[in-house]
Amino acid sequence: MDLSNRTTETLITAGIGIAVVIALRVTLDFAYNRYETRLERRDPGAVARRRTTFHFARRIGVALVATIAVWSVLSLYDITSEIAKALLASSAVLALFAGLAFSTPLSNLGSGLLVAFTQPLRLGDRITVDGETGFVEEMALIYTTLVTDDARRVFVPNTQLTTSKIINRTIRDPRRLISAQFPVSIETPIDEAREALLASITTLPGTNGESARVLVGDIVDRTVWLQVATYGPMNADVVSLVSDLRELGLRALREKGFLAA
Repeated sequence: MDLSNRTTETLITAGIGIAVVIALRVTLDFAYNRYETRLERRDPGAVARRRTTFHFARRIGVALVATIAVWSVLSLYDITSEIAKALLASSAVLALFAGLAFSTPLSNLGSGLLVAFTQPLRLGDRITVDGETGFVEEMALIYTTLVTDDARRVFVPNTQLTTSKIINRTIRDPRRLISAQFPVSIETPIDEAREALLASITTLPGTNGESARVLVGDIVDRTVWLQVATYGPMNADVVSLVSDLRELGLRALREKGFLAA
C-alpha cells in the first residue's frame, strides 16, 4: 500500500471513528432523555440517582469507542501494528495489565464506576469530603468536581471517594442551614427574647419561616448566647442570608433592650 492510499485510509478510519463517537453520545443522550421523561413523573426522587449513573456510564462507553478508533488507526501502520501484536503475544502482557490495574489512573476509573453505581453521592448533591464542602458538579473518569460556596472548584480524585468519609447533606434533608448566635444579658427573659428573634427571622426572604427555631446556647460571664437556626433551599446564598439574619436579629434584640452590654 503506497503512502497516499495509507493516508486516505487513515483519514477515513479516523473520520468513521469520530462519527461513531459523536453518534454514540447523541444516541445515548436521546435515549436517556426519552427514558427519563417517562419515569420522572413516577419517581422524581430518583432523577439524580439515574442521571449520575448515566453520565458516568456514558463517559466510559465513549472512552472505550474512542480507544478502539485510535487503535484501528494505529494498526494501519506496520510499526505500531507489530508493536501491538508483539505486546499482546508476550507473556509479560498479564503482568503489564495487572500493574496498570493498580495504578492511580485506573484506580480512579474503577472507584468512579463504583461510586456511580453505589451512589453515596449524586450529581447536584451537597457533600463534604476531607473538609471540602460543595455541590457535585461533575463526575469524570478520574476526578469529581465540587463547587464550593465561594465558587471554588475542587477536583477530588475518585479513589478518595471510596477511601474517605463522605458527608452527604442532600439525600435525606435537601436544605441549607442558616444560623447565627446572639448575646443577651443573663437577666433577659428568655421567652421574650426568643419570641422577638422568631418574629424577625420568620420574615427573612429566601428561608422557610416555619423551620425557624431559637435555642439556648452557652452561658459565659453573665451572657447567654441564643442560637438561631432556619433553613433555605439547596441553591440558597448562605453568606448573604446569614448576614441578613444577623441584621434582623440584632435589630429585634436592640429594640427590646435585650442585647448584652
